[in-house]
Amino acid sequence: MQIFLNILYLIIGFYLLIKGADFFVESSASIAKRLRIPTLIIGLTLVAFGTSLPELAVSLTAAIKASTEGSSADIAMGNIVGSNIANITLILGTSAIMMPIIAHKTIRKREFPFLLGMSILLFVLALLFQADYQIVWWEAMLLLFSFAIYLVIMAKTKQEDEIIEEIHLISNKKAIILLIIGLVGVSLGGMLVTNAAEFISLQVLTDLFGVLETDAKTLVGLSIVALGTSLPELVTSIVATNKNEGDIALGNVIGSNIFNSLLIVGLAGVITPLGINRNVIIDMVIVVGLTILIFVFTLTKKQLSKREGTILLVLYVLYITYIILRAFSVF
Repeated sequence: MQIFLNILYLIIGFYLLIKGADFFVESSASIAKRLRIPTLIIGLTLVAFGTSLPELAVSLTAAIKASTEGSSADIAMGNIVGSNIANITLILGTSAIMMPIIAHKTIRKREFPFLLGMSILLFVLALLFQADYQIVWWEAMLLLFSFAIYLVIMAKTKQEDEIIEEIHLISNKKAIILLIIGLVGVSLGGMLVTNAAEFISLQVLTDLFGVLETDAKTLVGLSIVALGTSLPELVTSIVATNKNEGDIALGNVIGSNIFNSLLIVGLAGVITPLGINRNVIIDMVIVVGLTILIFVFTLTKKQLSKREGTILLVLYVLYITYIILRAFSVF
């Protein structure tokens, strides 16, 4: 009976994600126009934060639970790293296949270098974590400080970038209502999908295939939970691409990965030490490599083409295959 209930939760969650993302993109673009803020910056901040709420909820919940139990919140890091990989490969790949994504000058010269630097910073700190196999409060504070620098950069970008003119306007009252509805939709939908998918996956892995519960949780954290919490980014980016808002699609992914790596890991790490194991270290190397790959794509052709989007999707399939085989001790 629980399996069927969780399947129902999945369906409801997907519906909330789709409608919520639609409302969120429409209201964000309108607000950007009325406040004379480029849609790119809205994607890098407001939309990115809204679609990162599932990651924030999952990671903070894991941190609080671990703090009360006196353990380390290992699932928090797996969720963040897995979500970042899904954002770069699955989300950007899908969006680029639908329509080539143009990478504007500010993205190439400011946002991408910052994202790459933050990915490397998190990896370097992760190596230091191995002295005690966890991220402690002062390391989390360093990440939060880096996030504050990011917000300063965004404030400067708001003043310097050109304003995008062709945006459909709606009334302020309607925009705020749609923004709130969209925020609630993507957050609640992401949580419903994540929790239901995690329950179903754990039942299948442990009962049918006999995988150890700890290995099953690691696999689910890096795949199902990560994909579930990335669904708002995926749906939002697809909706934005359909509406020719490529800036929101690309800015959403960059902003979400920065929010994940700095704000969410930082907040969770302040609450309780975050455990990091060898598999997460390997996946962090993959994140850095994928970020460099996207950076090269945007530098050479100033856009992500359909061919490059296909490459990203293939890499995502290969990654999922790898972590599944790893969970079954093939690697």
